[in-house]
Amino acid sequence: MASPQIRGAAVLSLVLAASTLTACSGGTTGEQKAVSADDLVSSLPAAKGPVDRIVWNLTEGEPDTLDPANAATTASGQVVRNLCDSLLTTDAKFRLKPNLASYEQVTPTKLVLTIRQGTKFWDGTTVTAEDVAFSLRWAADPSKITSYLFANVSSMKATGADKVTVDFKRPDEMFTSEMANMVVIKKAFAEKAGDKLGTPAGGLMCSGPFKLDKWTSGDSITMSRNDAYWNTARSPFAKSVKFTFVTDATSLTQSLNAGEIDGAYELSAASIPALRKSQKGRLVFGPSPQSVNIYVARPDGVMADGDLRAALQRMIDRKALAKAVYHGAATPMYTMTAPASWPADQRQVYEKAYKSYETSRSYDMAAAKKLVEKSSYKDQEIVLAIQAGDDAQSRTAQLVQQQGRQVGLKIRIQSMQPLVFSQAGYDASKRQGIDLMLGTNFSAAPDPLETIGFIYLPEQVYNYTGYEDPQVTKLFEEARATFDGARRAVTVVEMQSLFEKANTTIPLVSTNTATFLNNRLTGAITSFAYWSMPQMAYVGAAKK
Repeated sequence: MASPQIRGAAVLSLVLAASTLTACSGGTTGEQKAVSADDLVSSLPAAKGPVDRIVWNLTEGEPDTLDPANAATTASGQVVRNLCDSLLTTDAKFRLKPNLASYEQVTPTKLVLTIRQGTKFWDGTTVTAEDVAFSLRWAADPSKITSYLFANVSSMKATGADKVTVDFKRPDEMFTSEMANMVVIKKAFAEKAGDKLGTPAGGLMCSGPFKLDKWTSGDSITMSRNDAYWNTARSPFAKSVKFTFVTDATSLTQSLNAGEIDGAYELSAASIPALRKSQKGRLVFGPSPQSVNIYVARPDGVMADGDLRAALQRMIDRKALAKAVYHGAATPMYTMTAPASWPADQRQVYEKAYKSYETSRSYDMAAAKKLVEKSSYKDQEIVLAIQAGDDAQSRTAQLVQQQGRQVGLKIRIQSMQPLVFSQAGYDASKRQGIDLMLGTNFSAAPDPLETIGFIYLPEQVYNYTGYEDPQVTKLFEEARATFDGARRAVTVVEMQSLFEKANTTIPLVSTNTATFLNNRLTGAITSFAYWSMPQMAYVGAAKK
C-alpha cells in the first residue's frame, strides 16, 4: 500500500499531465526545456530605425490608476515609466544611474539632489526644484502606496534653483535605490487635478519621452513621442504606442501570432509553448525578482490557524509546478523574498539561510496531513481567489485545490475580474470572504527590504493579516539604517527567521520575465529592469 506522500505525488502527476494537455492553442504535450541562468537575456540588439506605431499589450489588464504614487502594478508602473521621468534610473542589468537628477549622500542623514538643466514638461515649462520636492511629498502622503518608502524622511525641500535636500530622521539605505521608481510630476497640474490625477479624466503632466494622448476606459491607452524630450540619447524610435488590455492568454497568443499586437511583457505561462514556436516573433526570458505566491488574505477566518498555514507550505510540489505549469520558465521558491532580489555581493549569506527553508518546506504530504489534523480545521470551505483569464493561475489553483483535498482541505477557487483582482491587492474591502489569494510579487530594486517592509511592517498596504512583531520591526529599521551590505545581510537573515515562521505567504515559484517581440522590432529591455525605465523608448525597427 502506497504511503500518503506517494499517493499525493501520483495524483499531482495526473493533474499536471492534464493541465499540460489543455494549455492554450498551439501547446505541446512534449517535455519543455528548463530555462537556465545562461538562457536569460537582459536586452535585445539595439533598434536600427524609427517606426510609426507599436501596439503593446498589458497582460495584467487595464491599470486602475496612472497616479505615479499608486502605480504599483506591472501594468500601471509600465505605462507611467514611459510618461514620467524618474529622478534616477537603472540599466538593463539593474545598475543605478543619474537621470532627471544626480545625487550626493552628503551625510548618512542628508541627501542632495541636483536637477538636470534644460528639462521641460510636455507643455514646455521648465522642471523646477519645487516640482521635484512636490513630487516627493506627493509620493510620501500616507494615502499613497509608496508612502512607507519615506518613513525615515523628516523633510524634503527645494534649497536652490536646481537643488532639493532630503533630510532623514535616521539613515536609510533603501531611499536612494528607490529613486529609480520616484517620478516627477508638474506641481501646478497635480494640484489642480487633485484626486483625478492619473485617471482618464484627470490625466498627467510629466517630462518623459512619451506624452499621454488618450485613455479610453476598457479599450486602450495611447501615447505619442515627445519630440522635445531633453534626453536626445533616449528619444523614442516609435512615433506612437498603443497599450491594449488583453488578459486572456489564448486570445493574446493568437493576436501576437497574427501580428495584431507587436509585443508584451509578463506573458502567462500558458502562452509559452505556442510562442516558443512562433514564426511572427521571438519569446525571450530575462532576469527577474518576481515570484508567484499564495497570500493569506485576511487576519481572521479559517486561515488564522498557524498549523493550517504551515500545512500549505508542505503540500505543494513546487518542482513539479515549475516544470509543468510554467514550462521550465520558473524555479521552485521557498521564502517570501525571491533569490533574484538578493544583492550580488551578499548572495552567499542569503543562500546559506535559504537552504534551511528548502528542507523545512519540502514537498511532504504526510507532514502536511499531520499539520491539518493538528490544526483547528473543521471541514470549513477555504476560498482561494485568482484572476479570471489567467490560465496559469487557474491551473496552479486547481493543483492547490487537488493537493488540499489529499490532506483533507476543502478549497474553493473564486475567479475575479482583472481590475477587481488588482484592486483586491491593496483594498481590504475587495477581499471580503476571501481566505487566500494567488498572486505575484516583485521588488522594483535589488533589495529584499522592499518587499519585506510592504508585507511585514505594521499597517502596510500588503500586510493582509495585520502581522506585527516588534523584533521584526526593530531588525527592519536596523537593516534599513545600515549602508554596509554585509552587515545588513546578516540582519535581514535574522529577521527572516522570525517572519517566515508566521507562514502568511506561501511562496511557490520565482519567475523570469517572459517577453514577446514581433520580428519587425528590436531593442526591447527584456529583464525586469524594464519596469523602472521608459522601456518603450528602446523599441524600434529591426531593419534600417
